[in-house]
Amino acid sequence: MSSNTLKIVALVAVLLAAVLAVIGYRYSRSFAEKAEQAQKAEAERQQVKQTLAVVAVKPLLAYKPIARDAVALVPVTIVPKDPYTSIDQVVDKVPLIDIDAGAPVTGRYFNESSLLARAIPEGYKAVSVEVTDVIAVGGFIRPGDVVDVMLFLRGGQSINDEQARVLLEGVRVLAYQEQVIDRPEGAEDDPKEKKSRASSRQRTAVLAVADRDITRLMLGASAGELRLALNGVKPDGATATITADSGLPLDDAAAKAAERERSRQISLRQLAKPGTVTPPPEVTPTGPKVQIIRGADSAVIVVQ
Repeated sequence: MSSNTLKIVALVAVLLAAVLAVIGYRYSRSFAEKAEQAQKAEAERQQVKQTLAVVAVKPLLAYKPIARDAVALVPVTIVPKDPYTSIDQVVDKVPLIDIDAGAPVTGRYFNESSLLARAIPEGYKAVSVEVTDVIAVGGFIRPGDVVDVMLFLRGGQSINDEQARVLLEGVRVLAYQEQVIDRPEGAEDDPKEKKSRASSRQRTAVLAVADRDITRLMLGASAGELRLALNGVKPDGATATITADSGLPLDDAAAKAAERERSRQISLRQLAKPGTVTPPPEVTPTGPKVQIIRGADSAVIVVQ
């Protein structure tokens, strides 16, 4: 083999070695980068996420306002339910139970009124009455409707005749069954849950009753049968008349009129006092009388 051929073979071998070295270097760098990325991803997965929450730095006593220096905003690894994320949200709030130092301050420690409680007008109480579809206008009553409470009294004891009367007028419905507000349009209950609720509890309607009429409603419910009469919706722009018996806050005139009313106490005899329903006049039969004797019994009848 000539010297030129040997030189060419040697040059090709050197070039091939250089190419293989470059390829090997690149492969090694690629493997190193992939290994580094895998280690970083694993470290990120193992790292626990933290969230800022208000935590008590000293014991907080029940029924005592929370001072600003008694709480701090610190990162926590486990996010509590209903946490506070700002110190201003808890300062001067009064917890219902003691809170240990280091415990997250959450909404369950405080008294938050229900949606129904916020819907009760001043001077009124929410009173529930047991209802059926017949009593509650076929079940078409909805929260926010205004109804009249009708009372049917059966005769007997201190009531001479059966009577029907309006017990309360213009009473607002705060809740019906389990609804405080109407369901969204198109929302449907699970049939199984609906059947379970229907069989597990009685249906009720919660009414906004004036303080002075609560005893009247309770006495009427125990003495007779209640019915709810639904009032129609007034035309647009019409204003409802505010009276002492309505489910609306009283204005000055209505409040003064309510003060002139009698005591809240009312007896069954007063509830069914004579004169509300006038009995028909008694007619004394006239004509010849005949005495009928049946053994030891005798009776006198009038022949007309």
